[in-house]
Amino acid sequence: MSKKDQGITYTSSGERFSYVLYYFGQLIFYIIVTSFLNLFLSDIGIPAAIIAGLLIITKVWDAVNDPIFGVIVDKVNLKRGKYIPWVRISTFLIPITTVLIFCIPSTLSDPVKIVFAVGTYVLWDTAYTLCDIPIYALPTSMTANIGERDRLYINSKLTAFLGGLLATIAVPLLYPNLGWPIAAILLAVLGLLTMLPLCFKAKERFFVNEEKNPSLKELAKYLVKNKYLFVYHGALILVALSNTASPAQPFVAIHCLGGPEQMAIIGLVAMVPMIVAVLVAKPLLDRIDKVFVAIACMIGSMLIGVILYFVGYESLVLVYVLVAFRAIFGGMSVVLVAMFTADCAEYGNFRSGERAQGVTFAIQTFTAKMTAALSGSIFMLLLGIVGFVEGEGVVQTAEVVSSIWVLYTLIPLVTGVLACLLLGFAYKLRQKDVAIMIRVNKGELTSEEAEALMSRKYK
Repeated sequence: MSKKDQGITYTSSGERFSYVLYYFGQLIFYIIVTSFLNLFLSDIGIPAAIIAGLLIITKVWDAVNDPIFGVIVDKVNLKRGKYIPWVRISTFLIPITTVLIFCIPSTLSDPVKIVFAVGTYVLWDTAYTLCDIPIYALPTSMTANIGERDRLYINSKLTAFLGGLLATIAVPLLYPNLGWPIAAILLAVLGLLTMLPLCFKAKERFFVNEEKNPSLKELAKYLVKNKYLFVYHGALILVALSNTASPAQPFVAIHCLGGPEQMAIIGLVAMVPMIVAVLVAKPLLDRIDKVFVAIACMIGSMLIGVILYFVGYESLVLVYVLVAFRAIFGGMSVVLVAMFTADCAEYGNFRSGERAQGVTFAIQTFTAKMTAALSGSIFMLLLGIVGFVEGEGVVQTAEVVSSIWVLYTLIPLVTGVLACLLLGFAYKLRQKDVAIMIRVNKGELTSEEAEALMSRKYK
């Protein structure tokens, strides 16, 4: 790409705003389902152990549809664009399927409720997959200016956190008074309205007809050679095996901190610091390699969990302060995911000669949903083991309440330490070397010239 290209702004202000706004709505739907589905299913009388099994079963479909759709995105050019047609379809499907999930009547028999829950979740998951890969790849066809793309990604993280914050606060305020279906409908309408403008504003200017479609063999070659993609996302999945803190949060609010109204407060406390993390991410990463930042965030989050355990849930103000600090580490970790994936995409391109963005972001999408499902299902399984009683308004025993607190604070250490070791010893890709790889991928350097400039040899 020439310097002239880098200085041109290709997108209009309305186009950029609609892209950033899309993430506001997308995160509303993501938070509703991933953060509150366990609570909803428990409220309508499905036992915790069965909920854990449901989440695992649905991930079988997830394990299939993300890679398949990633290949489809890489190989198919539709008439009206490579990415935006998929975004348009999913923009309407996601609200519909979200509402269907939260309309399961509690009066149905358990087997019917279980079938309804699996069916609606699979539909929602498929609809979400249709948008998640294309929306991340869309800026690569909207503009040829890398700086302009980066600004779109960074600004979208801010609006995503705001959408997540709104959902985190709104759901606990709405469902106790209006019921789960009405709460889901109101938020679905808002989410749809914020996602809709992109469907009409976005323009794909680059790599629509000219881009070479890789064969399945070439895509497989790309993945085989992209070991750091698997190391990083493998570490995230490893963390999820004991990351019971996130799914435990609504239960902590209700049973440890005082009631459903505490969900909105702890949600606000946990989400606002994440926005701070977005703002400080770039200056921090300009000075420190992202892998060291990622490890530090994991360690910091685990240490605060230990402190929380010993402080106890009776010290409400101190709990909120510590939750806020832990959220800063969590927010930074979320910001890093897309950046790590982008680095791995450049590494994969450098090693294999193929640029397979659809497949790369399919791995990211798969990991995001897999980690949410694993942490949620394992939490619900452990919750059932400690004697949690399902049903709205049920008062739990003191032993169950104490167990919920342990799940929120200490259990994340179990595999979190292993994930830190995996990243520290196996992830050798450095961002200064990625910058050199980008020059090779753009044709500005040969591989031989690049290897002479890099800090290590990459095989």
